Amino acid sequence: MSKQTKTALDPVEIEQLISVYHSELRQLNYRVLSVRKNIEQLETALSKQSTTKRQSVVAAPAVVATKSVAPEVVAPSLTPSAPPKASSSTSGPRAPKKVNMPDPVQVRRVRKLSPWDEFIITTLQTKDKVLIMSEFLDIVKSDFAGAKGWTEAKIKSKLNAVFHKLANKKGNIIKISFDGRGFAYALPKWLNPAGELKKKYRR
Repeated sequence: MSKQTKTALDPVEIEQLISVYHSELRQLNYRVLSVRKNIEQLETALSKQSTTKRQSVVAAPAVVATKSVAPEVVAPSLTPSAPPKASSSTSGPRAPKKVNMPDPVQVRRVRKLSPWDEFIITTLQTKDKVLIMSEFLDIVKSDFAGAKGWTEAKIKSKLNAVFHKLANKKGNIIKISFDGRGFAYALPKWLNPAGELKKKYRR
């Protein structure tokens, strides 16, 4: 039997697949952001309920009713009582009981955004539309003091690293398919529930 040959994809099919994968990636990014938002809302609600419960316990201390007991009258004994026996224990004072201290609460450290991160996010908010690499490159060279004296190649390399961190690790921005070479970048809130970019922010 002859082996079945694998047909290579033509450029049009490859572009279509890339577009489909980008669409799926945007939907996944939107779902991740939605789940994060739900978690934050639940944690806030839980924190408020715990605080309210502690305040109510402090404000209304429990009152324990005490039952009055009549004093017991003991008739005096006619025979002399024996002197109390001396304790056979010669040890010193008792050691205090060990108190189990609660485990320290582990606080998750949240890394702050770097000046580059904040500049990219602020630029998108100010421009209020998706931007591509060449536009960010011009804006950084003219407006960002942190890149003063840098070569264009060094700025472009730094931008690629910042885009990767904010889009793939932190989720502060998202990548959008662009007709030209590379990607356009947008804020997550610019997507509709279907994970597509709203018309208002399109180029």
